[in-house]
Amino acid sequence: WPCPPGALTPPQDAHLLCGHPWGQLGTAASHPPRGQRAGRAAHSWQDLDEEEERRKRRREKNKVAAARCRNKKKERTEFLQRESERLELMNAELKTQIEELKQERQQLILMLNRHRPTCIVRTDSVKTPESEGNPLLEQLEKK
Repeated sequence: WPCPPGALTPPQDAHLLCGHPWGQLGTAASHPPRGQRAGRAAHSWQDLDEEEERRKRRREKNKVAAARCRNKKKERTEFLQRESERLELMNAELKTQIEELKQERQQLILMLNRHRPTCIVRTDSVKTPESEGNPLLEQLEKK
């Protein structure tokens, strides 16, 4: 807040003459009478101590709740990690089992195709490709 040159007579009055927003601080004109003040009333030391104690209790409860929340989140994360590992193992086992079953199916189809020329039970009414002409094979594929 620059002051116009020569506007100040004594240096202690500089803040009053420059139009600075804090210029009126400390003067009687800047404070309304005690009974007319807005905002909180003055607190006694006991009130301040009680308020500080309430804040401490609230902070402590919040700290405990935050720790409980962190622990719960950590336990949940660990559980999900274990579950994920278990499911991955199970998935790998099932994929292995699928491959084994596919191989077994192929072997059974080959066995049936080898048996076909000598098989007595044939249905001549059904004209299908070699791999599907056998009623036993059709039943196998339905399963």
